[in-house]
Amino acid sequence: MDPKKEEQILRQYFTNTKDDVFCLINLPEVIKGTLFSRYSRSAKPLRRLFLDEFYQEKVVNEVIQNNKNFSQTALNLQKAHDFYERILVGYGDDSVAELGGVHLAVENISVLATKSIEEHRIGLSPLEKSSRYVYFDQKINGDFPFFKPKKILDSRFAHLYLKTNRFLFQTYSQIVRQIQPYLKEIYPGDEKDLAYKFSIRAKACDLARGLLPLSTLTNLGIYANGRAFEYLLIHLLNDPLDEIREKGLKINEELNKVIPSFIKRATNERGENYRKYLQISQRKIEQQLMKFLKKEEVSLVKKPKVSLVDFEKQAEEKIIAALIFENSHLSLKESFALAKKMEKKEKEIFLTMAVFGRENRHQKIRRAFEMAYFTFEVLADWGVYKDLMRHRILTRHRQLFTNELGYFVPEEIKKTPFSKAYQQAADMAVDGYKKIKKAFPIEAQYLVIHAAYNRFAIKLNLREAAHLCELRSSPQGHPSYREIAQKIAQEIIKKYPAMKKILKFVDYQKYHLERLTAFQKILKKAKELNIEVFKE
Repeated sequence: MDPKKEEQILRQYFTNTKDDVFCLINLPEVIKGTLFSRYSRSAKPLRRLFLDEFYQEKVVNEVIQNNKNFSQTALNLQKAHDFYERILVGYGDDSVAELGGVHLAVENISVLATKSIEEHRIGLSPLEKSSRYVYFDQKINGDFPFFKPKKILDSRFAHLYLKTNRFLFQTYSQIVRQIQPYLKEIYPGDEKDLAYKFSIRAKACDLARGLLPLSTLTNLGIYANGRAFEYLLIHLLNDPLDEIREKGLKINEELNKVIPSFIKRATNERGENYRKYLQISQRKIEQQLMKFLKKEEVSLVKKPKVSLVDFEKQAEEKIIAALIFENSHLSLKESFALAKKMEKKEKEIFLTMAVFGRENRHQKIRRAFEMAYFTFEVLADWGVYKDLMRHRILTRHRQLFTNELGYFVPEEIKKTPFSKAYQQAADMAVDGYKKIKKAFPIEAQYLVIHAAYNRFAIKLNLREAAHLCELRSSPQGHPSYREIAQKIAQEIIKKYPAMKKILKFVDYQKYHLERLTAFQKILKKAKELNIEVFKE
């Protein structure tokens, strides 16, 4: 092919035609994924490979030349997937499916169901509508936005379920709007200041969201690669909740329009056998547990709690050994022996040097700190779980969500005339949950409120602990999870005082309008750029 013609073609599908670093553009995901997969087993540069083996291929050429016509594109995409299968036959490499990604939107999904998606953290990047910034009081078709599970609506609990949800939303709607004048009295400021105005609004959302049930309908955006979607679908289609399985089927249907080759194993014989294994093992666990667990005693909780259940007994030595290993040619065993011989003061100096010059929390601590692990049990309001479970580099274990452990009432609520209404709505949610749980333990979770205390366990290394504690204790963080982040840091430092210098950017202060300073910075930057922010 003529070099000028090749140049013209390449400009359409690559961000540059000469440099060693470039991006792929204007190509379907299946073509990009297949091209990268083939690239790993070819001596040719990527652009040369594209011209020689892809652009010249009739099927691929048809796809990229006819992408304006939907029906024609759909037809050609199927051909492209056939091409994908043909060119990659014999690879046997699961990582191939990581080379194609999709942006997926899931709307009008319950907050409860979003957790079954978001908890699959590897390869998945979800973004959910924020209950800390957005009002959830708008009615849809004459009713508040909450999910109505068929099992409950077809049962004797239908009236109780609907009445409880509507009362929760009605009280939430009242508080989130009407509490703002009281907040201005508690936290006075310049009402002409847009940052102050939206800080008051955000505070109102923070306080009122405690009454939002997990039935609340929300929107979720997801970006993931094919491998992550395949794994996600296997679990969604196996979930005990009808809503999640139905959403799983719809997700599978839509992804099949874009990356069918990457997710086909989620529903083929291999995927079916995977789901059977999950079902059987779950059933066996429950049967075995029944032999030991005769009756659960549930006690009300008075306040949040963080318990350090397990920790690395030689955390300092293991971290230092990793630092020695990385900076020498000693074996890991020799490095560890050298670390063990060090005096206490020498160890402290060594650890301090590892973070010397670190200026803020955005500068991550070294990977050597991943050698030390800590396991915590956290007992906190459900909103804390909602935010902390999004951290990818930790192992998370949780129970079925419950209202039975009690709930949290914010201090600001107690200082306003809304305290009685808040507790009345929360009590109604607790009562409704308990009654429905007897018949529908899975579906009863829809009535769990954000303020309800729940238990979950996390295991994380020190590097991730530093990230979590420093990020979640920052001034703009929600007060509930700020307290948990502070307690996790304190528990680590209690065991290893030298770690105080490692977790140096954990903020132990208390703040009133958490987002005010952050909003003021945003507003200042927006004015400099002459753009509008803080839109309704």
